[in-house]
Amino acid sequence: MDNNQTPPPYIPQNRKAKSVTGLKIIYLMLICVVLMIGLLMVWLMSDTREMTSRKVSDEIASQWGNGVVVDGPVAIDSIGNDRFVRPSVFDCDVHVDGISMHKGIYDAEVYAANVKISGIFSREAISERADTVYLRLNVPAIKNIDRLQPLKFGENSIQWTAGHSCLLARVSLDDMPDSIPYSTEFYIRGSGSIEVNAIGDRSDITIGGESANPSFHGNRLPDERYVTDSDFRARWQTELHSYDDVDETDRVSVDFLVGVDRYQKVNRSMKYGFIIILLTFVSVMFVEIMMRYPIPVFNYLLIGVALILFYSLLLAFAEHMSFGPAYAVASVMTVGLITGYMWLMLHSRKVGLGILAILTLIYGACYVMLCLSTYSLLVGSLILFVALAAIMYSSLRLRY
Repeated sequence: MDNNQTPPPYIPQNRKAKSVTGLKIIYLMLICVVLMIGLLMVWLMSDTREMTSRKVSDEIASQWGNGVVVDGPVAIDSIGNDRFVRPSVFDCDVHVDGISMHKGIYDAEVYAANVKISGIFSREAISERADTVYLRLNVPAIKNIDRLQPLKFGENSIQWTAGHSCLLARVSLDDMPDSIPYSTEFYIRGSGSIEVNAIGDRSDITIGGESANPSFHGNRLPDERYVTDSDFRARWQTELHSYDDVDETDRVSVDFLVGVDRYQKVNRSMKYGFIIILLTFVSVMFVEIMMRYPIPVFNYLLIGVALILFYSLLLAFAEHMSFGPAYAVASVMTVGLITGYMWLMLHSRKVGLGILAILTLIYGACYVMLCLSTYSLLVGSLILFVALAAIMYSSLRLRY
């Protein structure tokens, strides 16, 4: 034999095993596509039920009261006159009490607000128009006002009368001081938002109460704010210089958001569906290769169906309890089902406990990302990086 002859290239003996593994990966990718169609169907069902929930919530809100706007009071010569005199000082304190109303399995967040208005009118500015004027307080939702207190104007107490989307009080300037104090108070029902027009030359507006997710809007943000998980308080202080230009006024507004409601959280959790399916399949395949126990493709399909069923369970439970407990119940049922299935299929308690730990980490990480609105992308990217690093490191131990 010629010692200089080049030996034939090495042909691995496990080429067939590699081809079978590659074919199984293709099958698993096809299963992932089918499962994503199933996930889309669950998402469409969630979207439909969310639309129904919003419709019911809008019905409840329309019966209780929509967004509230408080504008005034201002002094006018006669009813229907668009020209007015602003108060020199306008103070408004609004305290909001949140109320949950239910209709079947659906609910709506509404509120009852205690509105206290006070301030000072300049007699000189008003008397240029007439000796007897009207004070007009624009509140479009007149029917939603309760416990309306009389207007205190100087030393006089005057009953309000209802006008078109406003309250009116006829006042006399006789024997009034140069700076005329005024005040009134009422409760009003509403939902969604409350807006106050800073109508005075100097305005001091405070809005506070029960709301976990207030959102501040309007011409300007609050000068002071205090927000906790259950209540808030915000204050605006403004100064104006024109008596007649209504466009110069500042409007302050607070929207009362429910936050990310149960349907939105369910939909957000579905965005991580493909990642959960992929990580689960990779984990099961690693178990299959390391134990040298072939797992049929059909068994992968059943595990994938269980992963999709998790979202249906989550949606169903979330309609009857808060999202956190619903997520916990659905994830425990799904993880328990897959863990028991793997345990019985491979006859290995060690494998079952390993799958239990992996799925618990996956669903726990997913829940953390759902709870973190601002840092969800950062946390999600870090979790995926760690998962990829773990898979790459584990793959180094594989031998075909």
